[in-house]
Formats: sequence, C-alpha cells, structure tokens
Amino acid sequence: MKLAVFNIRDDEKKALKQWKENNKEVDIVVETSEGLNKSNMQLIKGTDGVVLAQNKPFEKEVYDYAKEQGIKVFATRSAGFDIYDLSLMDEYGIKMTNVPSYSPNAIAEHVVTTTLYISRNIKKIMKRVEKHNFSWKPEILSRELRTLKVGVIGTGRIGTQVAKLFNSLGAEVLGYDIYKNDVAKNILTYVDTMDELIKQSDVITLHMPAIKEYHHLVNDEFISKMKDNSILINAARGMLVDTKAVIKGLDSGKLLGAGLDVYENEADYVPKDFSKQGIKDSMLQTIIDREDIIYTPHTAFYTTTAIENLVEGGLESAVDVIKTGKSDNIVNSK
Repeated sequence: MKLAVFNIRDDEKKALKQWKENNKEVDIVVETSEGLNKSNMQLIKGTDGVVLAQNKPFEKEVYDYAKEQGIKVFATRSAGFDIYDLSLMDEYGIKMTNVPSYSPNAIAEHVVTTTLYISRNIKKIMKRVEKHNFSWKPEILSRELRTLKVGVIGTGRIGTQVAKLFNSLGAEVLGYDIYKNDVAKNILTYVDTMDELIKQSDVITLHMPAIKEYHHLVNDEFISKMKDNSILINAARGMLVDTKAVIKGLDSGKLLGAGLDVYENEADYVPKDFSKQGIKDSMLQTIIDREDIIYTPHTAFYTTTAIENLVEGGLESAVDVIKTGKSDNIVNSK
C-alpha cells in the first residue's frame, strides 16, 4: 500500500514518524509540505491514496489525474471538507474521508478562554497598563461568568463540550440545534428557535458546519436581535459570520466584544507567516487592531492532542478505505 501525504507541517512530523513506525506495512512514498495542485499532481502517481490538509480547493485537473491513477481515497486531516468536490469524486469513484472528532475539548477550552478574556476586558486593561494607566473605570468593569447566559448554536461533539465547560463554571447554558443531542440535554436547556437563543443569551458561540445555507448566518439582522453588551464567539467556520456586520455591532455598542478564531477570507493567510511582507486585507488588519476583538488564526484546535489525533485519523481512514473500501469517516457516497 502506497500513500502520498501533503501539507505536512513541522508540528505534525513527530506524530507522522510515530505512525510510520507502528504501520510498517504502509509505504508513504511522498511527504511534502506542499499543497496538492495541478502543478505537482504527478507526485500521486502510483499511489493508492492521498492524505492532505488543504486550505484551498484544487483544480479539476487534479481530480481527473487522480481518477486516471486509480486513487481510491482523499483523506483530509480535518473535520471540514467543504473545499472538496464531493459530487465529482462520487462520479470518479473516489472516497473522501475526514476526521470528525479530534479534540472537542481543545476547541471548547479556547471558546471559554476567549469568552473570559472578553468578559473580563483583559485586552483593554492590558492596553491601558502599557500606557501606565492603572485606574479603575467603568469601561473595564467586568461581569462574572456565572451571571451570564451562554447560547450554543450547534450541539454536536464540540458544542456539547463547550456547554459542559461553561456549565461547570456556573453559567446558564442554552442550546439550539435542529437535531437535539441526548448528551447535551443533561448540560443545557434547548430552546425551540434560534431567535429565542439570540434574544436571551449574553454570550453566543457558533458550532455549525460550513454549508451554503449558513453563509453569513451572523449578519446585521442576527446582531440586531442580540442583547446589548453581548459577546459573539466563532471558533467554527469563517463563512458563518459577516465580518462587516460584527464591526458595525461593535461600533454601535450592541456587542461588547467578539472572539474570532476564524475569518471568512483567511485562506490566503492562514497558516502562513506574513511578518516580513505584511498583509493587504484591510478587514483582517482591522480585526487584528481592535481592542474589542480577540482574533486568533484558526488555532482553537491547536493542541498536541489534537494534532496527534488528526494525523492518525487521516492516515487510518485512508488505510481503511484502501483495504476494505469502507470507513466510518467517509463523507461522500458510502
């Protein structure tokens, strides 16, 4: 069995090395930090499957070449797979797998941390301290988490873990999901409509998939229904949030702050180092500069545990498909 592995980062190399030592019957013939595209697609020649972590779609020519080479599976080392053409892969008989659960706790910890950072005005206080302003003023007066209602939109594995952590800190947690989760019912109170959750919550955290129906779910209308002085957290997908609407909500005082681990136009920048050439995206620069936004470059998941699970999960799914034609993690036609 031969695999080609793309998008390898330094932080993944230890986990990849360990997996290879434990799976010597699998020959990883390509290991590259490059993303797969039509200019390097010849690298997958003679392989059975491709394991990758793209942040941009690749060209149709890549799918055509994969079909020609008899590739059985594209295995992404991520939960998200919206950039891939699943219908074309169905047509070509290529399976697509993901890693649906690699560390819900990692993301949940980030959401709680970011919420506390905003609710306790930490960024504002630190900016004042840098200027040697040590005074106590109403603009940095905080609320305790146990006095807030937290609304969780999307109560799958991650949303449920988020609810569990907030609940353990004394916050009242509301949940909204089309499909109610029996585990979550023991931790939060479900409401019947999203509007109910929006209007009642002091903190709203998003845990929805990236599908076209949810594009700019958070827009001007959504924010107008939120409570004054509320907090918005997005550690799910950038396309869920209209960034301009968030800026307007902050400027109007409707929002106290926003925690954005994802940004709708992040693909050109994340995860890359632009410290020497700067960035051209003025909206991204705005959200970086603002005191009332905590921006992190899609790092909510970024723990050693999650990285190990993503590497192992992607490789194991690819092997399962190649060996048996099946995997619990197939996301296109079964």
